[in-house]
Amino acid sequence: MNQFVCTPVAERLAIDMTPLRTFSNNGETFGMVGRNAKLRQIIETIRTAAPSDASVLIEGECGTGKQLIAAAIHAQSHRHSGPFTRINFAAIAPEQIESEFSGFQKANGGTLLLEEISEISSHLQTKLLRALELDAGFRLIVTTSRDTSALLEQGVLRKDLYFRISTIKIIVPALRERLDDIPLVAQHFLDRFNTQYDRKIQGFAPEALLRLLRYDWPGNIRELESVIERAVLFCPGDQVLPECLPEQFEPQRSGHVPFVIPPLVPMEDIEREAILQTLARTSGNVKRSAQILRYPRPTFYRKLKKFGIKVERNDPRSAGKLATSA
Repeated sequence: MNQFVCTPVAERLAIDMTPLRTFSNNGETFGMVGRNAKLRQIIETIRTAAPSDASVLIEGECGTGKQLIAAAIHAQSHRHSGPFTRINFAAIAPEQIESEFSGFQKANGGTLLLEEISEISSHLQTKLLRALELDAGFRLIVTTSRDTSALLEQGVLRKDLYFRISTIKIIVPALRERLDDIPLVAQHFLDRFNTQYDRKIQGFAPEALLRLLRYDWPGNIRELESVIERAVLFCPGDQVLPECLPEQFEPQRSGHVPFVIPPLVPMEDIEREAILQTLARTSGNVKRSAQILRYPRPTFYRKLKKFGIKVERNDPRSAGKLATSA
């Protein structure tokens, strides 16, 4: 079995009522924090897919919130008053998996969530497909923490099963692909744990926020939640300081994403591309981009002028638009 298979721990994501619609059912709120374009696309997919009975495949790394998305789809569907039944194949011994198929009737009238579908053998996948064809009394949602394109190519995932479970496919981005959302999600968790532990920490010191932005986040939002909870418990003052973060956030230990620079590329082109990509990730936020790249603000503005990069902000609350004069 893949060593990166998600454990059956409940996934919790932050909720931001301002930029995104709230999903609500029976007093329980579902939602995701952030303004990242990929996240917004997921929200739109949930809105479109939820009223139908089409099967949904949710693919993403551990800790990205796949279970939360499944719950949001169920809550917005016409089956929301029915059961929301979860079966996590990664948490069941292989010899016991087949017996779970007979329990699908428990989901009748509601939603059946099958987690880590890629962790069952090809033989059991055939039996699962037969079981799904016999009973259509539920909405089917399936998740996996592995790349289904690679699994299909390797023959690990049966194509006939894949087509049955993936009428709608949602790919959840890793947190490192949503750097612009990290301050929003971190602040949400800070507010939540302030309330939970009766603390009054106001925000993040610039260096602490920089370390959060530079970290690779292998555990995604679930890991960020844990880091902020620890910080709230151990920070002595009214700010999250660098020393309040775990040891893996120390500069020499921070996660580093390797990249390859093409040969014969001038330094100015590399610098310009770094600025453009950082601005894109921060939705045109000049201040945050300068912090990430460790430029003093005046120097950063000179670089923007030098490279012909213009950041247009018609509304200070909106994301900036980039324009270049290459």
